[in-house]
Amino acid sequence: MLAGDNRINPYLTFFLPRAPKYSDDGVIWRAAYGERLYAHGQLENVVQQFKKEGIFTRRAVISLYMPDRDTNDSLINVYNLENSLDIPCNNLIHFFITPDKKLNIKITQRSGDLIFGVSSINIFEFSLLQELVLFILQREVDNQIELGYLHQSVTNLHIYADKIDQANEIYKRKEKQKTGLINNDKISFPTSLASIKLLFCDIVSFLERIIIDIPQKIDTLDKETEKLKNIFRKHLVETERNLLWGYAEAALSYIFQERFNKTIELTSKLSNDFNLSVTSNHFNNSNKECL
Repeated sequence: MLAGDNRINPYLTFFLPRAPKYSDDGVIWRAAYGERLYAHGQLENVVQQFKKEGIFTRRAVISLYMPDRDTNDSLINVYNLENSLDIPCNNLIHFFITPDKKLNIKITQRSGDLIFGVSSINIFEFSLLQELVLFILQREVDNQIELGYLHQSVTNLHIYADKIDQANEIYKRKEKQKTGLINNDKISFPTSLASIKLLFCDIVSFLERIIIDIPQKIDTLDKETEKLKNIFRKHLVETERNLLWGYAEAALSYIFQERFNKTIELTSKLSNDFNLSVTSNHFNNSNKECL
């Protein structure tokens, strides 16, 4: 998302095989959030509103629903489509700071699947966006601003019929779930929105190579991990105890698991909460027997 890329192949489809089901042409997600975050300078405008109006501005918003792209007339006139498989489910993102100097984020969502969308994708992607904006505001506006809450308002919250069994299984195991953990890991980015986007573009390009290259062109996991670290160094971003590095390393290790049957192993020294999210994840093959 933060690379601003709307292509579904090869990167997105590798991690999300069902991605083509939501594409009108099999090439892109027409309503991909990442591309729309940067469209019309929206993400930059969020930061500018806090600078111009002050930290209590009420104008720091991003619209993911765009009438010039998403109304019936726009679908016909712009895309030559009578209908689209990809109308944004999340419509508006509002960033605001409360008197205790907490940066909060509210997402207005017209429709959301609890298992596939809201829990698996939306909370992660929007909380990362919140951390990114906080990182910039602390450096450019007020270093006393802290992370606040994320509020997701979903008009139609549902579970698809083919996910009912999975939902029931999650509910039955609720007593075993560790919900009291707090993640205190720090997260660091490049120091400007433009450089942040470039970092994410470089990460995506690097991981795409691991996804599509023939095995003979790919080094060992240790060597490829070092190459990934060099991308962070190129953008002057630390890897030691940086949650963003943990995410990137986990993605690389997952690709090695899927392509080369390697066990997911991380060098990141992060919180128990992060480690648990990797070691007990459904996508970690070493857990298949105990999940």
